[in-house]
Amino acid sequence: MKNNKNLDVLFISPSTMPLYQQEQLLSQFNKNLRPTFETPTGLIELASYTRNKYDYLNFTLLDIAQKLHFYYLNIENEAPITFEQYAINILNEIKNPPDIVGISILFSSAYMSSLKMAQLIKDKWPDCTLIFGGGHVTFYHDTVFKDSKFVDYVFVGEAEISLAKFIQEVYDVKLGNKPNIDISTILGVYDEEKVKLEASRGITKGVFGETLVDLDEIGLPAFDLLDIEAYRTHSNSFTTGSIGMMMDRGCPFSCTYCASMIIHGSKIRTKSNQRIIDDLLYLRDECGFVNIVLWDDLLAARKNKFMELAQRINNEGVNKGLVFSMPSGLSVRVMDENLLEYVCSLGFDYIRIMIESGSQYAQEHIVKKRVNLTKARDLIAHARTLGVKVETNILFGFPNETKQYMQETIDVDWIQVFALLPLPGTEAYDEFVAMGKIDPNDIDWDHCGYGSREFDTKEITAKELTELVYDVNIYTNFFGNRNMLNGRYERAAKYFTDMVLWKYKFHIPALYQRAMAYLQLNKNEEAQADLQEAVAQIKSSQIARNLWDRYGSEMPHLNNYLDEEYLKTVKPHPPSVDAGFRF
Repeated sequence: MKNNKNLDVLFISPSTMPLYQQEQLLSQFNKNLRPTFETPTGLIELASYTRNKYDYLNFTLLDIAQKLHFYYLNIENEAPITFEQYAINILNEIKNPPDIVGISILFSSAYMSSLKMAQLIKDKWPDCTLIFGGGHVTFYHDTVFKDSKFVDYVFVGEAEISLAKFIQEVYDVKLGNKPNIDISTILGVYDEEKVKLEASRGITKGVFGETLVDLDEIGLPAFDLLDIEAYRTHSNSFTTGSIGMMMDRGCPFSCTYCASMIIHGSKIRTKSNQRIIDDLLYLRDECGFVNIVLWDDLLAARKNKFMELAQRINNEGVNKGLVFSMPSGLSVRVMDENLLEYVCSLGFDYIRIMIESGSQYAQEHIVKKRVNLTKARDLIAHARTLGVKVETNILFGFPNETKQYMQETIDVDWIQVFALLPLPGTEAYDEFVAMGKIDPNDIDWDHCGYGSREFDTKEITAKELTELVYDVNIYTNFFGNRNMLNGRYERAAKYFTDMVLWKYKFHIPALYQRAMAYLQLNKNEEAQADLQEAVAQIKSSQIARNLWDRYGSEMPHLNNYLDEEYLKTVKPHPPSVDAGFRF
């Protein structure tokens, strides 16, 4: 029986996989779509902060991203199902009808599926208060109410303080202490009426919620709301599980492609070193995690504090048995060799030196990250002496970025290659709007991703950009792999395994290049096994066959294993070469 003195809150973490791909996966039209899932750090920190303030709250977290990942893993034992029925089934797992349902839409690709969820939620619990929050709606708070009649409130910016105030309003109404929820004095919270009122006054941008200055007020994030076993055993980046956490928020830099500074502000706010150590010990000793993902906007930005933290972690053995990773990477502008040594001392699986472009001109005038590429190369070289793997990100397709600038690169172990996704609120987005390439009122959010985009520019067509991203990935990380070119064969073989083959058995460029590395290491049996597996994949997997047709000219050792029907379909070079690129 529902306790009317408690307030039941359901948080939902949607999948970032676009709705149309979720539908293809669930219907089993395309079983090769692999949905990812990450720790919903924002939601579990919100839950912890508000639970610390009010003892009447009962939280449940519906981790759709994680559930969809496990559907994929078990797809051969699952029956095809529609997205709607799948969503209804998981909503039916919720025991107590929630008073508040909050959906966090961090990325725009989750927006369309969240709109569908909103309708299903209101169909099931018509009396609940439904709220949207996260990065996407922060910049599109006014359009949510045009897109859905089921959403009651939208939160703009960080939400700890505003959600706490909002929860008290909902609770007072529930207890009969007041007739209606009043958001007039809560910064960052909007309903349709408030949006219309501000629009009538010429205000179109949402006012952000108050930012939490002392992040220690969050306390231990509400990891108890997660399926700990699922996170401990599975991960996007590791062969075993991982869990994410944040130590800092904020970034003082204004890169044209990034919204972090806008959402979290330019001032660095950090948890105390003791709070961070307590969280790490909890995850290691109480939950059994080995792999820790640090989601800081700007890792080690406060140098002295970070070095003190690293020293304590090492001296007290906090990192014993732990492996760290850093998806957001390290800033060249922040790092020096001494600080880099402190970072590496913690035990990172890799470090990621963030450059986004190998062109110094693009750094200064287009990306505006203003990375000193000479310094970046020196840091990469120093990192290698410390025994860590080094990665970087490259983004293609900035406004006014030419093909010449796109081809300039840098020597690292691995490059993550993406097409620029113009995020709402960023300078790049505003530039594309001004150029007439994006209509803010007509965006297909389901096709907004880091692999492709939908519009041409005078510098490059959408098709050329999509092909370039994939080809650069293949030629840089495989056929032009820097470890292979520089004789680091053991390192190369391990990367092909850890980055690709444990997840994608069909990836024949990875199999082929690992075989080439094994040959250089005189591991002939392992090399032959990889070559034979590549042939088997070409003959059995359509994805592998497509890779062969496109890149087979770079894999001549396979020719002796394949019949003429496979050899005659190989292209002499990929289409991006015809577009003016050289690899």
